[in-house]
Amino acid sequence: MSDTQRAQPWVDAETAAREMERRLSLKVLRKEPLAEHTTMRVGGPADLLVTIRDRFALRGLVRLAASRGWPLLVLGRGSNVVVGDAGIRGIVALNRSAGYDVDQAAGTISFDSGVPMAKASTIAAEAGLTGLEFALAIPGNIGGAIWANAGAHGGEMAAITTSVTLLRADGTEVDIPAADAAFAYRESRFKRPEGSGEVILGASVALQQGEPDLIKAHLEEIRRWRREHQPLGIPSAGSVFRNPPGGQSAGALIEAAGMKGVRIGGAEVAEMHANWILNRGGATAADIRALHDACRDAVQAQHGITLATEIAFIGEFAA
Repeated sequence: MSDTQRAQPWVDAETAAREMERRLSLKVLRKEPLAEHTTMRVGGPADLLVTIRDRFALRGLVRLAASRGWPLLVLGRGSNVVVGDAGIRGIVALNRSAGYDVDQAAGTISFDSGVPMAKASTIAAEAGLTGLEFALAIPGNIGGAIWANAGAHGGEMAAITTSVTLLRADGTEVDIPAADAAFAYRESRFKRPEGSGEVILGASVALQQGEPDLIKAHLEEIRRWRREHQPLGIPSAGSVFRNPPGGQSAGALIEAAGMKGVRIGGAEVAEMHANWILNRGGATAADIRALHDACRDAVQAQHGITLATEIAFIGEFAA
């Protein structure tokens, strides 16, 4: 997932659409607005949009696109991205591959990359396994959580992941150990050049046996915390910036810089949590990016700290 995709030459979209429909039996939408498929509710159209329901279809699409040289972006729940107002050229695949396998005795679960994180936490809880409760607070898919080494409430994917199943750029499938994923704070190899062209098909995690009542109580505590501290129910992309080193809070720094409640167009820095930017209605991707930049610049001016962006700006933005 690149910071900003620019238009690139590719075959006629209608030719690609017909081949995907014929070879893979996929329903292909033309010029589909991506605002409908992101939690920020902004974004222009994808040339072509398909929904992937299982790992077999995901493999097939990635291999076909690679063999034809078609630009392809695999998108999860759209929870950590802002899509440009001009949209995305090429094919966007919504990953809904949601299979999983639980080995309760071993304390392991293998997930497809399209399993929602909140569902993953529930699956683990129902199996009496603890260690994945933090996933309840993460709105994306397993694939996106691996990509970003997502974490919350003291947990993160690096701590529980044992292996990742990849489809390489050459179309071969491989399982790699978690050590080869090069996890770091909100980072993995998949965000870096060495992971370019790799598609995450799934991941396996190792958990511990737990008391069902304690797991349930922990999940309820996380739900309560989110209701009290996060502006849920309003379109957003979650935390905008990473917390800087040294235990400082990005939200506290943004608030101290006087940005809480600031608006540009329909975008607003949340009053409840200054590290969230909200779409208050009618916001454009350009509004959100401008407000993001204003927060970053204000913190730099006030504190001498350059905040690192946690969300991804993808697609075409105005020059």
